[in-house]
Parts: sequence; C-alpha cells; structure tokens
Amino acid sequence: MQWSIRVVSSALVSMTLASMALATAASAQSLALKRTLTTGPAPGCDIPSATSTTVARRDNAEARRLAAAGQEAALIGDQTAARDAFVRAAQLNPTDERTAYDLARAHEELADTTKAVSEFCRYLTLSPGGREATDVRDRLTRLVPVAAQQRARDVLVAFRLGIALYDDGRYDASARAFDDVIRSAPTANEGFFNRGLARAAAGQRADAVKDLEQYRANAPTVEDRVEVGRAIETLRRPVYGPGTAFARGILPGFGQFYTARPVRGVVVLVAAAGSAGFAFTQKTTTKTIPYVDPNGVPAPYTQTTTERPYVVAGIAAAAAVTLIGAIEAVVFANRSQRGASIVAPRGTAPSSGFSIAPIVRRDGGAGVSFRAVF
Repeated sequence: MQWSIRVVSSALVSMTLASMALATAASAQSLALKRTLTTGPAPGCDIPSATSTTVARRDNAEARRLAAAGQEAALIGDQTAARDAFVRAAQLNPTDERTAYDLARAHEELADTTKAVSEFCRYLTLSPGGREATDVRDRLTRLVPVAAQQRARDVLVAFRLGIALYDDGRYDASARAFDDVIRSAPTANEGFFNRGLARAAAGQRADAVKDLEQYRANAPTVEDRVEVGRAIETLRRPVYGPGTAFARGILPGFGQFYTARPVRGVVVLVAAAGSAGFAFTQKTTTKTIPYVDPNGVPAPYTQTTTERPYVVAGIAAAAAVTLIGAIEAVVFANRSQRGASIVAPRGTAPSSGFSIAPIVRRDGGAGVSFRAVF
C-alpha cells in the first residue's frame, strides 16, 4: 500500500509538471500597440483608400487632350467648361496629379469649396511632395473650416494620450482616449486596434474581440490580419481564476473540475480517498503469551491486538495529494490567464518554476515538500 501511495503521488507530481509544460508551450499571440495614426494628407482630408488603377493607353491620351482643353478654357475664364473637361479627364486617368490640381482650382473658382477641398486632398495623396504641394496646403488652410482643422489636431492628441496611458498601465483610461479617436475619426483603423488591445489588457475580453473584428472588417487586406485572427481566437478561450482554483481545490479534485478537466479531477479525488482509506487500515496481531500458573502448570494464552499503524502516513498522503491537486489547478488557472493574453509584455516576467514531492518514510512519518513560482 505504501508503494501505491508513492506511485499515485509521483503520478500527480508528473501531472502538475506536465500541466505547466503544456501551458508554457502554448504561448499567446502577442500584439503590439500601433503607434502611428493613419491620417489624411492634410487637416480636413479623409484617409485615402488603397486603390490600384491601371490606365489604358487610349484613355490616357484622351485624358491629356481633355486636360489641355480644360486649361485653355480656364485661360479664357470659362471655368464651367474647364471644370467639365477636367472632370472627364480625371475619370479617364484618376492617377494624374496635375489634373487633380487643375480640377480643384476650377471648383475653387466656382465657389464649390467641398469639391475643391476633395480634389486638393486627392492631389496631395497622389503627389505629397509635388510641385504644387505647398500651394495646395496653403489653400486647404484657407478652405477647410477651422473646426475641422482643430478636430484633426484633437484626434492626434487623443491618439497619443491613449498610447501614453497604455504604456503607463492605465488601460481603462487608454480605452476611453481611443474612444475619442474613433468618434472623431471612424476611418482611422488604428483606433479600433489600439482600443481592442487596451480593453484586452483591462480584462474586457468580449469588447476587445468586437474591436479587433471591426479592425479586420474595416481593412480586410491588412498585413496583420492572420495575427489578429489568432488573437481573437485566444480571447475567446476560457480563463480561470487562480484564487478560485485553489479555494475549490481544497476539496480533492474540485480544482480540476473547476478548470474543466474532469478526468484529472477524478484522479485526484480517487487518490485522496484511497490515501485516507489507507490511514484507517487496521492491523491485527495475535501472539501467544507464555504463562505458568501458581501450581507450576504451563498455561499459555493468546493475546490479540488491533491497531492502525498507517494513520499518520495515510492522512499525510491524502493531504499531500489534495495540496498537489490544488496547486496544479492554480498553475493551470494562472497559465490560462497568461496564455489568454494577447498584448505584448511590458517587461520581463519572472521565470516560473515548480517543485513538489510527497514524503513517506519507512518509520511511518510523512510530509510534503514543495516550491513554486507562479
């Protein structure tokens, strides 16, 4: 029976160590905060969509002819004709920055501020360092309402604030800062991504999933789409509380039941029950006591004694099995939290280690030795 206790205890220790190894091997998909906000080419400009356009040779030639006609109309003051020619030229060749500039100027002359701003922004998207870029930015400063320009600056301030709060570990406040970014610039996809990470770090896993799914929906071709998808899967995994796991593990096997591993729970429960049963195993000893009566006649008699020699060892083994099971549940729960994190670590975490061994001595003494770093 002592041999059986040692075997069961060793098996439980191996189970604990295996749990740690598996949890350590299952590393989480870590994502790092995006620190650059995608904005329009100038305050008041929308974020340009990523499009690739191939212009046919015939269309390009016709676009050049129309652009030249538009320039001639502009020179004689016929801004309406110039605008119409530039519009058709831009439709045939939307990649020509000069046409975008000329069309913007025609809209500006016709007092169509909204379309003028749109075309000036398109020019900067096509040629941010082009010959007319400085002039375009000056004109946008005059044409774009002051409130819109201030809103663009406020978005950038809120974005930087969210990053600073995140780096400081104030994840709830960081998520609120990215709320402001999303409200003011819903097309800035980094707002959804960073708010998702802040919410994940704050333990708001369901909301983090929504943000990351929105991030992928807004930009189906983002480079980190696969990594974000894995992070979403990680966030959907169950997470267990180490404190709850230990509290329930005080009852043999219940820590494993709590962490959804019923087979291991049964193993711990049976091992603890077997050890407790072993403690109350009785040992009966019968021996003959020699005796001579007063008359000198030998009269030996039989003496039977019943004892429980394994009480200490059995109870100690049951306690050790229970403790090992509780600690194993804590290790698994703690690792489930670490394994379910999607944010890149802010520092170097202490290395984890675990060493535990029940002791059953030949003289009946028993105990347990363990050392753990979670």
